[in-house]
Amino acid sequence: MTETTDWTRSWLLGANGLHRSRDADHWEEAGGHGYPVNDLIRQPRRLVCAALWGLWEVHGDDSRWIQLHDETLTEVLAIAAATGDPGVVTVSAYGLALGRRVEHGATRWQSRSDGLSLDERFSNAVLAQPNAPGHWLVGSEDGVLVYAEADDRWHRTDLTGRPCRALLHAFGYLWAGTDEAGIWRSKDGFSWKRAGTGLEDGTIFVLCATRDRILAGTLQGVCVGDGGGAWRRLGPRLLVSALAPHPDRDGPWLAGATPGGLWRSDDAGERWRQILGFDTVRVIMPPEADA
Repeated sequence: MTETTDWTRSWLLGANGLHRSRDADHWEEAGGHGYPVNDLIRQPRRLVCAALWGLWEVHGDDSRWIQLHDETLTEVLAIAAATGDPGVVTVSAYGLALGRRVEHGATRWQSRSDGLSLDERFSNAVLAQPNAPGHWLVGSEDGVLVYAEADDRWHRTDLTGRPCRALLHAFGYLWAGTDEAGIWRSKDGFSWKRAGTGLEDGTIFVLCATRDRILAGTLQGVCVGDGGGAWRRLGPRLLVSALAPHPDRDGPWLAGATPGGLWRSDDAGERWRQILGFDTVRVIMPPEADA
């Protein structure tokens, strides 16, 4: 087994450290015990882990975590892929930061959020803007902003004045999950409209997509819909902080609760069963789809 296929064929879960499973039922620790893992990115020959205590990379089956952060990047809430090295951008309570490699392989980070207000700096989610290299959508405590690296400039959108905790690109739209204002969608990232009905005052913590639907993790469990009609609630009424469907149409869905642990559905959310061994689950990453 090669380094790359091991990560790509496994379910990955961030909780107290990193966990891995081939069947989504039986889990093993894969390093980082004691590190609250908030976000994950697969990249060729490595996995990048965002934690409350820094940014790390893991190579293949090596359980050692290699430090990517410096003394200015002390916590990371979310990450997105970027070109170049170190290949990621980060967001945290202190805003968006970009890194560059220096001598001896160390990475130095610089905040790009110094000119923003306190709520604008506090960032919960980040997403590379499709078809616009070097642009990132950032979900902040004051809504959605867009950062353009080329001119080091922030652009405000019309989704403002409410915290944004989740971002997604699916089905030709950008999607945003907000605090007490439900789900919104946009074509360009600047002009947003409410998506669907029934969650107008809902709080959304995570968004993901199946082949034909949007899934949302809320204070009251999982919601599913297409963004046009009503959102339908499924599963246990828990605060769902992590959510991921298998890329195959008939594969399982996994949901993580805070607290409440890990849950699995094998019938597209109609019935759920708890998988023991977890308390708080922060992020779930499914295996990559077969080519």
